[in-house]
Amino acid sequence: MESTVPFLSPVSQSPENHFSFYHNFELFYMENIAQNNSFDQTQTLESAFSGLNVSGYPDLPDSGYQFGGGFARAGQDRNNNVIGEGTKVGPDVESWGAFMYSSYQLGSSRNTEFSILPSSNQTRLLSAAASAAGCTMPFGLNNNINRSSFNTSKLCNNNQTRPHWLHEPLNCLSLGDLRGRLVALAKDQYGCKFLQKSVEKASKEEIDMVFMEVIDHVCELMSNSFANFVVQKVVDVCSEEQKNQILLMVVKNRFRLVEICLNLHGARAVQKLLEKLTTQQQISLFMSALSPGAVALSKDLNGHRVIQYCLKNFSDEDNKYFLNVVANNCYQIALDKCGCCALKHCLDHSNGEARAHLFQEIIANALNLAKDQYGNYVVQHILELKETQTTESLLRQLQGNYASLSCNRYGSNVVERCLLESEEPLTTRIIVELLRSPIVSTLLLDPFGNYVIQSALSVSKGFVFDALLNLVQDHYPIMRSHSYGKWVLAWFSRRKQLHM
Repeated sequence: MESTVPFLSPVSQSPENHFSFYHNFELFYMENIAQNNSFDQTQTLESAFSGLNVSGYPDLPDSGYQFGGGFARAGQDRNNNVIGEGTKVGPDVESWGAFMYSSYQLGSSRNTEFSILPSSNQTRLLSAAASAAGCTMPFGLNNNINRSSFNTSKLCNNNQTRPHWLHEPLNCLSLGDLRGRLVALAKDQYGCKFLQKSVEKASKEEIDMVFMEVIDHVCELMSNSFANFVVQKVVDVCSEEQKNQILLMVVKNRFRLVEICLNLHGARAVQKLLEKLTTQQQISLFMSALSPGAVALSKDLNGHRVIQYCLKNFSDEDNKYFLNVVANNCYQIALDKCGCCALKHCLDHSNGEARAHLFQEIIANALNLAKDQYGNYVVQHILELKETQTTESLLRQLQGNYASLSCNRYGSNVVERCLLESEEPLTTRIIVELLRSPIVSTLLLDPFGNYVIQSALSVSKGFVFDALLNLVQDHYPIMRSHSYGKWVLAWFSRRKQLHM
């Protein structure tokens, strides 16, 4: 019985070998080229070009091209290199690209060398043409032009790095036809789309086949810009047992898990996997592997997204160990631009002992955090939560430093938040400390302290407000001539409460 050669032959073989007509056609094409283009040294350039009629290609415009090829362009010459009398070479990218594309369709895979121009003229003509088209053309000693010498990365850059078996149409193939090549296919821009569609309507046997091929490479594929979508699709359709195997591969190396979560594409694939976790054992296994990397994840934008999902969708018990790691390292996390946001989310989505631990560690470092460009936001967020006991603990930690913080670019924001978010007894205590400070008059003229004085005037009442009013009256003359002092006076003018 005659054996048929399946499409899935070893990768080293070219797919053209499976189509017998391909060799015959190429041979026919090469013979005709040799017969019809046997130029001699006396041939003119015009007669040489007359054999290269590209008018039959639909991609080329019918108008604007002179007879005899796509190099000379009537009315729109891009180059002034004169080849012959009345003839200029200056192809646009489209015409050169079309010519090269047609040239690449037959015989290019065999890198066959043959001349398409007279040897006396080809170097001069094509060097000018290649220069205008943005191509590079190294010429050999025999002056023959190898088609592979042209740099056509602008035309087929995606195809150069793709395995040549991927150049074949995929729509007519099934997953079974591609057995053994699914990992490479998943990493391809077009192959991943084909795989996603195929997996959606695949049978159980085909899903099992896909799973067996990708499972050993799942960590690598999750971080790939194309293959991560295939992994997400496999996670959608795989069985519970297969999902467990994927999870085990991901968490087997905790450092690899953190690396995947720090990757833009990997973070998306991990979130999809988290959405499909259904048992407590699966969640506990994942969180135990994720927690040691809490610091790195909190300080990274992609890792932050994974953290957010865990905080919002898993229980307090599931997140307990992770939050403890965050609390123990809260100071270095809070000093980071992304980390301060992660800490705020941890505070918002934590409860019980883990939440109390977070508050305790942040408050212990509140004075230094209040002076930091990012850490001050964490301190302010605790005040915004308006939890009485926590607020009182924080204010006690800052006590004795309100005046110095008021002169700090970031600390002044914390002092203002203390005044605006605290209850009246606590507010009064802060203002009295400011009034008793030896640098209180400096605050009136300070670029940051003046805002603290304005906030103090806004929330003060009774004898505290009168004391602030007396302070302003005593320094009114100098405040009138100082830019920052004028801002404090403007507060009074808006309320029409200063009569001097």
